[in-house]
Order: sequence, then C-alpha cells, then structure tokens
Amino acid sequence: MTQIEKKIRSGFIRLLETKPIEQITVTEICAEAGVSKRSFYNYYCDKFDVIMKVQTIPELEDEDADVSLQTLENYFRHRYRWLLEHRGFLKNISLYYGQNSSVLAFKDSVETLLWKIMKQNHPEIEATPELTYAVKYFASGFLYFTIRIILSDPAFCEEYFQRERFIEDYIPPVLLQYLHY
Repeated sequence: MTQIEKKIRSGFIRLLETKPIEQITVTEICAEAGVSKRSFYNYYCDKFDVIMKVQTIPELEDEDADVSLQTLENYFRHRYRWLLEHRGFLKNISLYYGQNSSVLAFKDSVETLLWKIMKQNHPEIEATPELTYAVKYFASGFLYFTIRIILSDPAFCEEYFQRERFIEDYIPPVLLQYLHY
C-alpha cells in the first residue's frame, strides 16, 4: 500500500469516527487526507471502495493461502481489537445498509473465507442448501453479535475475544466437522 493510500484510508477513518458515511464526500476525504481528488481517484473508485479495502480479509487476497479456523479466529481478534479502538467508525458504517454496504460486504467475505476453509479441509464438499444456510447464518449472526457487543459492551467484547476458541461457540454444528482437518 502506498503512502497516499494510507493517508486516504486514515483520513476517511478519522471522518467516519464522527460522521455517518452518507454525509461524507470525496472532497472531505481528500481535504482530511491532504491529497488531491486526482490522487484519490488513482487508487479508489469512490468512498465505498475505500471502505471495502479497509475491510478486506487478507487471507482472501491470496488464492493459495493456507487457511484454518485458527486463521479466522486470529483475523477476528485483530479486526475487532481495531474496531474497539474505532467505535465511532464502526457505528457510522454499521448503520449503512445501502448499495456498497461495508457490513454486508464483510459478511460476504466471512462466508467466502468459511467456504475456503471447508473446501481446503474437505475438497469433496458440496454446497448443499443446509451448508449454505449454515454458512450464511453464522456469518450474519456472528457479525451482528460482534457489532452489538463492540458498540454496547466493550468490556465483555474484550473478555470474549481473549478466549482461546471463541468462534466455535457460535458455529453451527453442521459446519464444525468441515472446519477441522
């Protein structure tokens, strides 16, 4: 990531700490980041593109990366610790469910990562309706649960993410067998 990209992301995150995403313009992002609009558009299509890249799950970027349930837990620990520090950001993006919703995109990324783990562990797995529903159920439920506890009870959240295997408490049993080797 270039210095300009970092400036844009940091500036946008600072703005999102205090303003809903719908009220932020590219002009404001550029002013906050200290970059020109031309520089902004060299790296991003629009403000939603910035959010999508801030929310990216690194393990999905590399098709050949080895992933596991532990990878997912480590990612959540890291990500939610960051979100605890940036609760205003989370509040202002979690309320937006329009086109390019970062919350819905993140949910989709979690689903994709779950399928990647299951297919890596069990290459013969088929996307049956039952498994598809269970993946969607987990990704949605866990994401919304986490947003709620970060925004309403940070102390519980910190304690929760310190537990050794916190994700397994919420994974539907039908998925659990495929998430381990």
